[in-house]
Amino acid sequence: MIGIRRLLIGFGLCALLLVGTPGMASAHAQLESTIPSQGAVLLQSPKQVILHFDEPVEIDFGSLRVIGPSGARVDSGGTRHPDGDSHAVAIALSSLHSGIYVVAWRVISADSHPVHGAFVFSVGTAQGAAKANALATTIANQSGDAAVGAIYWLIRTAAFVGLLLLVGPTLLVALLWHEGARSRRVAKVLWSSWWILFGATVLGIAIQGVYASALPLTDIYRPTLIGDVLHTRLGAVELLRLVLLADMVPVLFGLQGRWGPGSRRWRWVTPLACILGLALLLTPGLAGHAGTGQSPLLGLGLDVVHLGASAAWLGGLALLATFLLPGATEEDQPGEPMLLTLKLSSVAFSAVILVVATGVFQSVRQVGSIYALFHTTYGRTLLVKISLVSVMVLLGGLSRRILNGGSRRARADRPPCDAEGHDPGVVTTLPLSSVASGGVAVKEHPTATISEVEFPRKRLRRSVATEMVIAIAVLAVTALLVNAVPAKQAAELPFSYSFSTLGVQVNTIVDPAHVGPTNQVHVYVLSSLGAPKAVPELDLTLSLPSQSIGPLVVPLVIGGPGHYYASNFDIPVAGTWVLKYTVRTDAIDEQVVTTDLPVH
Repeated sequence: MIGIRRLLIGFGLCALLLVGTPGMASAHAQLESTIPSQGAVLLQSPKQVILHFDEPVEIDFGSLRVIGPSGARVDSGGTRHPDGDSHAVAIALSSLHSGIYVVAWRVISADSHPVHGAFVFSVGTAQGAAKANALATTIANQSGDAAVGAIYWLIRTAAFVGLLLLVGPTLLVALLWHEGARSRRVAKVLWSSWWILFGATVLGIAIQGVYASALPLTDIYRPTLIGDVLHTRLGAVELLRLVLLADMVPVLFGLQGRWGPGSRRWRWVTPLACILGLALLLTPGLAGHAGTGQSPLLGLGLDVVHLGASAAWLGGLALLATFLLPGATEEDQPGEPMLLTLKLSSVAFSAVILVVATGVFQSVRQVGSIYALFHTTYGRTLLVKISLVSVMVLLGGLSRRILNGGSRRARADRPPCDAEGHDPGVVTTLPLSSVASGGVAVKEHPTATISEVEFPRKRLRRSVATEMVIAIAVLAVTALLVNAVPAKQAAELPFSYSFSTLGVQVNTIVDPAHVGPTNQVHVYVLSSLGAPKAVPELDLTLSLPSQSIGPLVVPLVIGGPGHYYASNFDIPVAGTWVLKYTVRTDAIDEQVVTTDLPVH
């Protein structure tokens, strides 16, 4: 008990120290600029295409292509980081003829997630722009193979389950329940978790190739893809995890007593279990959001504290299940199960505090605002996770009440010591399995009272089983979260909207779509061929029906053929505004189009 408390206190001190360090921004990479610029009309053929991102990106998958008017690639291949700049990606071009060209890109963010998009530029003429824009839109909206996405999520979920159910019970047995190492059920939990994490890690390397390249599942065994993955940050972390799992094998054997007797064995098993457990808990952060940004130590530290507390919580539930489930024999419950149950309850209480505290801090850092919490995919998924964790906390409180109530009743109903000072009935001397048949237990121990053997096992079993099910659901939702764009970043993306009417396409960008006078509004009108087109009238207004504000006229001015803009436009309050377009293409034809504009 002292060991696990020290471990949890250490996690807590680590969190307090890390909270005092500067904040960090961890997210998917964003494209900042391109050469040539998006939509540029060039007089001469460029020698290369360069894309610059806001964070380092990986290009081992060679996902930068330039597609010509005929649909064939016109680049010379060999994607590279120009001048060694890890934030930039470049590819050389052959001499380009007049026409519209599509640049399609797909790179890997520092957090191991792929980001992709497409844009067009032209050389000499705008002929064929409609076809090129349609191709660019199709590529930019490409979501990849649905089966690959589902399997990727399942593998991520399995990795979380295996990690927490391996590290948590291993450390709890090493620090708190040495006798539990003799239990066959505990051994099954540890080895099953080891194999789940090992399998998920190997499959994770295989699935990453097709996932990052947007290829079908049938390409999963392509050796070139696997080789590319192993050269990425994620691949290096996955290999590290495999090495750590190999090192964990003698620890698991040591827990079971296969490497020397009693006290001598625990002298090396316990510290090695702690070191390897901590290292394994580092691997998700090293390959994900936590290990990126300006202050990776903050992200990694909080991630380890959060995962460590979660492992203690979930690991404690797994150990309780080993002797609460039906069919448990005396070999499955060595030591004092009742006493262990009370100790694990205390560990779970401390772990819940750390899980909630670090979870709140991470959520604030990743979400940043109430708006982002309710208006982004990440935020809404986080709300689901918070709801599930809240239910787990309530069930944990119920389990704790069952335990405390049962132990108090046992003490209250215990008869006094006899004249010689002997305790006539000690509940902890009864194997927990005997509680399932209380009558037999009373006959075998005639001095024991009914209260002493009526440990509320069934109620506790139901509570623990429900907690385990919800915990798996939490890990499944977590696997979705690590693959989503953090809410804070998603909320900061500019508002964009496109529609077609009266033979023209209208594209709008409002940046940053925040309250205040800093909003830049750009409207681009394109012909059916994709060329800029001036129209006789383009009016834009804003209204906020919920507060009866507006319409406010957006003072558009002409910035060039088909380009209309308003600088430093003031949006007075937050809310879901109605953006109203009035488009007139000739003396007769006029169309009104409306859309919602969320402002925060």
